[in-house]
Amino acid sequence: MTRTSGSHWVAECFWPGAGEEELLELDRRVESTTSGSAGTGGPASYLGCLRITDDDVVLFLFEGPIGSVQQVVEGAGIRAERLLHCIPHLEPATRSHR
Repeated sequence: MTRTSGSHWVAECFWPGAGEEELLELDRRVESTTSGSAGTGGPASYLGCLRITDDDVVLFLFEGPIGSVQQVVEGAGIRAERLLHCIPHLEPATRSHR
């Protein structure tokens, strides 16, 4: 996965019953679509997804210009309810345990 500098976006999908197999297939489609994307402002990178089972929601995380992210979401067939700008903080801070 190639990292690009830019904004981060979450494609929020309501997806009742989403299973591992469906997510893996969609991951493959997103990766394939991402490799061919180069919208205005540069390419989009796919950073993975998060399935929230209690709410039947899947969040797909992207980095790049909004136009390129929209192109990937549409091209991969992600049924996003909305695209949300976000600021990810994925690495926990080091804490001392006493």
